[in-house]
Amino acid sequence: MLSRCLAFRPASVVERLDPRSQACPLSTRELLAPVAELGLAVPVVVAPIEAVARGALVAAKEAQSALGLAMPRDGTPEPWFAAVTRAADEVAAGLPIFLCGEVVVAGEGAMEVERALHEAWRLVAAGFTHVAVDVAAVAPGERGRVVAEVAAAGIENGICVDVVMGLAEGSQARNRAAALLEELAERGTPTDLASVRCPAPETVDDARLQAAALARVCEALSGVPVMRRGPATAELLDLLRGSPVKLCEDGGAASARALEGIAAPQVPPSGDEPRTRASGLERAASELAPAALELIEARTYMDALELMERLGSSGSALEISRALEQRLERE
Repeated sequence: MLSRCLAFRPASVVERLDPRSQACPLSTRELLAPVAELGLAVPVVVAPIEAVARGALVAAKEAQSALGLAMPRDGTPEPWFAAVTRAADEVAAGLPIFLCGEVVVAGEGAMEVERALHEAWRLVAAGFTHVAVDVAAVAPGERGRVVAEVAAAGIENGICVDVVMGLAEGSQARNRAAALLEELAERGTPTDLASVRCPAPETVDDARLQAAALARVCEALSGVPVMRRGPATAELLDLLRGSPVKLCEDGGAASARALEGIAAPQVPPSGDEPRTRASGLERAASELAPAALELIEARTYMDALELMERLGSSGSALEISRALEQRLERE
């Protein structure tokens, strides 16, 4: 039976899919309310190539876990979306997933903002359902304006808008982050999510301190869901299970282990047009034998499954699907 969650796929996704596709990429915005209500934490796996995405999707289907898949910054949006949704249709039909892309704004100048806005529109047009905006290079006083301009692409299409920040400690830093989100709401461009980029903890004590710092950030942001980005340790993942953090990225750890030993030739820059050519890694993967791709899938599957188990996300797909179906019935 087809999942009724398919009805929640954004128009920008449906337009890019085969009419018979049962891949179920949803705006992360649709998942956040059920995730918060159910006290869940959902994993996000960085997937530079299709084999990595496929391994994570197989693990999610087995665990019945919702899943985010993130394209690295040097990925090419259109072929990445096609490959990932093809894999989702084949091995995880009807499973609620979300597809993450990131826009890094190089500065507050008109040219930098225009380039970032172009990138955001490109991600939305390609079918991404989660657009993160990193404004670390923007002057603090200009960040609200810049995020509002760049986020327009996602807001106009019902796509999740995510503001990326660093793990700055201290009440003043948290207050500045909260003030940025308040400014965005006042501008009519409220953010759906705040991402916190974190280093990998070096010790168990570091993991405890980071989990506590993230909890304080969640409290300061007054109900805006928080996603952790960056590599994590097993101890930290265990601490995040049941914490206020709602989404947790693997920081590329699964793909790094799965792709160990694969040479990625350098691809020359393509000029002013960003991400128009396949990355070196994508080109290298296209030349691998089927057995090598199967090994990448198997390695990713194991790491993704462990990520889901430690975060406690097993069964979350069923719970989220029920919540969305109840919404359909009420409407």
